Amino acid sequence: MKAWKVGLVATMMAGVLSACGGSESPSGNTEGGASADQETYEIKVANVLSGSDVTAHGLNKFAELAAEKSDGRIQVEVFHGGQLGSGVETFEAVKNGNLDMASDSFANLASITPAFEIFHLPFLFDSREQALAAMNSERVRERVNNELEVSNLQWFASFEIGGPREVGTSKKKITRLEDFQGMKLRASRSPLEIAAQEAWGARGVTVDWPETPEAVRMGMVDGLTVPYASFYSSQFYEGGLIKYMLDLNFQWYSLVTVVNREKWSSLPEEIQNILSESIEEAQAWHIDFVSDYITDNIKTMREAGVDIYSLSEEEQARIKDLTIDKVWTEFIGQTGIPQDKLDLIQSQIAEADGSSGWGYAID
Repeated sequence: MKAWKVGLVATMMAGVLSACGGSESPSGNTEGGASADQETYEIKVANVLSGSDVTAHGLNKFAELAAEKSDGRIQVEVFHGGQLGSGVETFEAVKNGNLDMASDSFANLASITPAFEIFHLPFLFDSREQALAAMNSERVRERVNNELEVSNLQWFASFEIGGPREVGTSKKKITRLEDFQGMKLRASRSPLEIAAQEAWGARGVTVDWPETPEAVRMGMVDGLTVPYASFYSSQFYEGGLIKYMLDLNFQWYSLVTVVNREKWSSLPEEIQNILSESIEEAQAWHIDFVSDYITDNIKTMREAGVDIYSLSEEEQARIKDLTIDKVWTEFIGQTGIPQDKLDLIQSQIAEADGSSGWGYAID
């Protein structure tokens, strides 16, 4: 599958991304391999998800490639696991020019901009191929970036978080729609995720990702809706924290990296090109990496005793139809989710296979 050709940008953190004079090492070259008369660039990237998450591998590959292609002139430092703050906090820092790049689920951009919310329409995509076709589309990216401009942000990169959202529960196994009644499910800040949960009869409770394991452990929520890779990386499968995982595939989302629009334009063209090439190659590498990674995650969680299962075709269709009827009707036409934008996305996935699965095996 071809690489995601996203709009590529980078920013500064309080002047960090501005040119720095090279410092000579004993060998006569600057630290990191740059010659003494070359400017160097340090870039700090916040990633809310953990260092063992599938997305971390893509960001680390980007850092590796940027250093390699620039002969050490560009040093990308990735802070995984929410070290620099929550998704909202780090996205705001980039918006205000106080952080170079921020990465998190685009669900957590909702409080800053609704530009990505349309991708959160439940059951919008039937397969990975359809989802990537939409994310790869030049026309779709142009539309999103036009909406991000008001927040002085630009779409730099996207990495799969590990497929669509599934449903993990700690005590109760969901086998039919009625089983959701009265449950409390952890939700991101995406109104569409919460609306989907409430369409089933559950209550969506917003909890920032770093606090989610404790919220489940303390019984503040009965479960959560994230991809398999997120269940795995945060070790929800250990100690019986999450005992059941329903393969519902109800909502696509990915890790998005945003940067400050103005500060990108201040970078030399050579540096822009190196960053662009590095992230493009990292995304292509990551697409190939994800499938085996998630398949192994699922195997490990099953071996740990987690019940990973699917509903009957009839019950799956019942939940899907109800969710689309309630959520799409409510949200289409709202800011960020106009009908013409939906039509554009659907036109870009029209040729993609809707029966090709999500790129990993659950059996």
